[in-house]
Amino acid sequence: MRLLLAILLLPCFAPAQDEIPYTPEADAKASYAAALKTAKAENKHLYIQIGEPGCPACKRLYLFMAAHPAISDTLEKHYLPLHLAISRQNIPLFRAWNSPQLKHGVPVLLILDSDGNILTTTPANTFTASVGEFSEPKIIEFLGKWAPKPPSAPSQTPP
Repeated sequence: MRLLLAILLLPCFAPAQDEIPYTPEADAKASYAAALKTAKAENKHLYIQIGEPGCPACKRLYLFMAAHPAISDTLEKHYLPLHLAISRQNIPLFRAWNSPQLKHGVPVLLILDSDGNILTTTPANTFTASVGEFSEPKIIEFLGKWAPKPPSAPSQTPP
């Protein structure tokens, strides 16, 4: 009986594995400013995913990307990920990006360079292989396409 009770209560004490990092109370403008500063210092682009905590597609995309090492490695190497929730206080920032969540629904992805210029805005359904199923190759291709280019090495002239 104790074992059964322990098994039933275990999820209450374990950290939630399926939580997505959307926090409506968080100030997206402050998070964005800090991420831009870090992206510039690390020569990375910003990967911004706009969504909502209760959005099933947002949760599926986040969990899918986290479960595939090739995707998470590419993100870590080339991008600073930022997950922003739709909330009243974040609307001015989203308006500055032409309100992609209104045009494409959620989740919607933005890739920005380290100066804050939007390189692309893409609805997440671009990455589906079939209805509701995301495609690892499509996501990796997308991330590779928009990854920052390595700085060019200075050309050396022979003596």
